[in-house]
Amino acid sequence: MYELGFRNNNCVGCVKGGVGYWNMIRRHFTERFYEMAVLEREIGATCIKEVYLDELDPERGRIEDEMMGECGILCEIAYGNIVG
Repeated sequence: MYELGFRNNNCVGCVKGGVGYWNMIRRHFTERFYEMAVLEREIGATCIKEVYLDELDPERGRIEDEMMGECGILCEIAYGNIVG
């Protein structure tokens, strides 16, 4: 993940990511991006709080300006280990 320009080695498609992070996921992990976009619509909520992923302008955001939270107990429970 670091070699691709990500600032954290969190799960691919971490809900803690910002606009720049999600646009990088779109570029590098397109299938995961669209899986999350569908899931957002199914649950009626967006992980970036500004806009649904399927409406996100591909030119928005700079990952360099974003701070991402640490993985915690919920990540450990959901994924069986802490990956960040």
